[in-house]
Amino acid sequence: MVDFKKLRESKAQANVINPIDIFERTPKPPNISGLYGSQTQVLEEWFKRRNERDLVIKLPTGGGKTLVGLLIAKSLLNEHHEPVIYLASTNQLVEQALTKAQEYRIPAVVYQKNADLPDDFLAGRSVLICTYNALFNGLSKFGLSGSPKEIIKAVAIILDDAHVAFSTVRDSFTLSIDRKNYSNDYAHLTNLFRGDFQELGKVGTFDDIVSGKEHNSILEIPYWNWHIKSNQVRDYLRSKQDNFLFVWPFIRDAFDYCHCLISSRAFVITPIFPLVDMIPTFADCPRRIFMSATISDDSAIVRTFDAQQDSIAKPITSDSLAGVSERMILVPEWMQFPKKDDIPKTLRGLAKSIAEDNNVGTVILVPSDSSAQAWKDVAELANSTQKVTELVKKLQDGELRGPVTFANRYDGMDFPGSACRLLILSGLPRGSSEYDSYLASVFVGGFAFNSTVAQRIEQGMGRGARGSNDYCVVIITGKDLISWLSRSANRNFLTSSTFAQFIIGEETSRNITDEKEFRETIMLCLNRDKDWMEYHAVRLADLAETAQAHHTSLSHAAVERKAFKLLRDGYFEKAIAKLDKACQQDKEIEKNSRGWLKQFSARIAHYWGDFELAQELQQYAYADNSSLLRPKTTLPYIPLTLPGQQANAIVSKLIEYDPRRGYATYFDKVVSHLVPEASSNQFEQALADLGSILGFHTERPDNLYNQGPDVLWLLDDQRALVIEAKSRKQQDNALTKEQHGQLLNAGAWFNKNYPNFSSGILVSVHPNTATTPATVTVDSKALTFEKLNELITDSRRLLTELCEAVISDNELIIRCEQLLSNYRLKPNSLIEQYLVPFDK
Repeated sequence: MVDFKKLRESKAQANVINPIDIFERTPKPPNISGLYGSQTQVLEEWFKRRNERDLVIKLPTGGGKTLVGLLIAKSLLNEHHEPVIYLASTNQLVEQALTKAQEYRIPAVVYQKNADLPDDFLAGRSVLICTYNALFNGLSKFGLSGSPKEIIKAVAIILDDAHVAFSTVRDSFTLSIDRKNYSNDYAHLTNLFRGDFQELGKVGTFDDIVSGKEHNSILEIPYWNWHIKSNQVRDYLRSKQDNFLFVWPFIRDAFDYCHCLISSRAFVITPIFPLVDMIPTFADCPRRIFMSATISDDSAIVRTFDAQQDSIAKPITSDSLAGVSERMILVPEWMQFPKKDDIPKTLRGLAKSIAEDNNVGTVILVPSDSSAQAWKDVAELANSTQKVTELVKKLQDGELRGPVTFANRYDGMDFPGSACRLLILSGLPRGSSEYDSYLASVFVGGFAFNSTVAQRIEQGMGRGARGSNDYCVVIITGKDLISWLSRSANRNFLTSSTFAQFIIGEETSRNITDEKEFRETIMLCLNRDKDWMEYHAVRLADLAETAQAHHTSLSHAAVERKAFKLLRDGYFEKAIAKLDKACQQDKEIEKNSRGWLKQFSARIAHYWGDFELAQELQQYAYADNSSLLRPKTTLPYIPLTLPGQQANAIVSKLIEYDPRRGYATYFDKVVSHLVPEASSNQFEQALADLGSILGFHTERPDNLYNQGPDVLWLLDDQRALVIEAKSRKQQDNALTKEQHGQLLNAGAWFNKNYPNFSSGILVSVHPNTATTPATVTVDSKALTFEKLNELITDSRRLLTELCEAVISDNELIIRCEQLLSNYRLKPNSLIEQYLVPFDK
């Protein structure tokens, strides 16, 4: 039967192009009277700028981005009568977008996997809703550059939740040889490069990773070795391309423009930047609208989608708080609990009882499957894609209240209303792919790393409350996550509303004294306590400010993208010049970012054939960022600067944290690796970090320069500890002559590079003071595990007192000076108290 009412409505709207007018003329679902002020504001601005090629529209999570995107799609259909595409991250979100379109009578069709593209889409009558993967794949129905298939032209592409799509899009261009499913292929390909890592002095790490003993490390194959052997890899994979049908067409001719990474899970080939220009539907589209959360750094949009910097630098935002959900953020580590060690047990009990006693959904988000095991006695684990889908639906439908633990899933799941009233974010979020882990290791502590971490935290916290009428309690826990959030500089990466709610949460957490009060505070939110709701609303309005775009990061992203295009087009010299100019002009660029740009220049120089220039640039890159590739030539050692006053150095780091006790959490995270079970790399880095926390200048010369001791502590301008770490030895093993010889060699290296020091004390971190009969230790000292634990205990007492002291920064320095003496942590007393002679 013909629906004349629907037909009349569609005809009446056919010539309306203002999205707000479209909304006003559209029949609405029950209980919907109008748009949020924030939605109206961004739609008005978009309409003025609708012919710009790349536009970012920012609204808070739950602020109605989907409706805004669909109204824009309808506007463009009405104006141009040409195809419009709406991209979502998952099939579940595609279905949600379709439901929303149907509610508002917006003509929409869904991409079907085994069918032709719909006629209504091709004719410009309906918006096509599909996943990012449907567009970006090597067998794309929309056509590939250079393929005989017809290219589908679109007048506009709307990218929903663009800020969470970066990994999804990169994965579409990434070939991954999974060790579990393709063990023979993984072994063959990794073995091709074992000798190359032996030359770099990394064969031990390589063997541990490939054998599966080291799960957290990522190795990049040096581009100079990859350049030589990539043809062998290509030839090997060509016969197996049926296993990688959706990726192979993208990268078969692009190996020179790829990173090759090795982890214990996979052998990975991924482009330096996603090759989005190979999908002309996207690359040639005249209007690309990126729907995003209100994050401050949009550089990933430029890097991932090759978007225009000038437009991205002027995002369309709203200063309205409409659509911002109510979240009570609580941090148990900052509460006045008598025993902080009981927090995990307390949280497990709370998660279970809140779900059962109050019949509300409880969700736990953790960074990995291994960290999920801590919750296994109280929560169901979503340990497969199928299980995730099943449990998400059960929570949404109210068939399940949990608790449910999701590992490394911070987006693509929505739990509105009672589907999630208690959300526990446990541990610092990490990326799921090898490339994510690689970037994290390269940029750890830097702008790029912190910006990415902030986005994942936002994504995680956004799973619960979904819209202005929704509410949720969010518990944040875990040493690494708390120490990250405690640094004042890191909080600036959060959206303004989350930043404000975090401050509210800090104020609330500080006033909770025990577990009983903790539970009562949670129930104030769940029971809709009037005082809590008013406090949240008023403080949110007072604290929230519009986030400012980070133009420097956008500029760097645009430079990298331009250099990448010049590299692919064969303009090597121009590409290097562009990157060099960026390094020279930006005086505030972080060292690790400058190193990244220089390594990119070195890679280009190598492919140009100027190998001498490539290695020179690689030396500069490594000097700026030692997490990058070590150059083939030995770097000249650059001595550390002399340390200043110890108390000043300690306090200068502590005051970066707010509240100060967050620094104590960071300390606990560091020293957790000073145990025999830690890897050698973790132990040595933790030992260097401990020295830095105590106000000394420290480094790992052997790791940085392939020479000198494992760890060096400069205590003052005359004394130093030259440290070799034997942390993996058995408790009853003695120090051997060979091992002591390594320590003597490290001492000789120190004397050569620090001739003005009166004392370089040779120290072996060793389980005991025993030596073999042929070993003559003379003045060498042992830092036994027992003494190391004493040092850690006294250091913790020092930091705890400093963190709890309610005094000014200047008074804190004076207090620190006193405590250093009390706890035997000044150079003289530290040497006497914690270093012991070996047995003779």
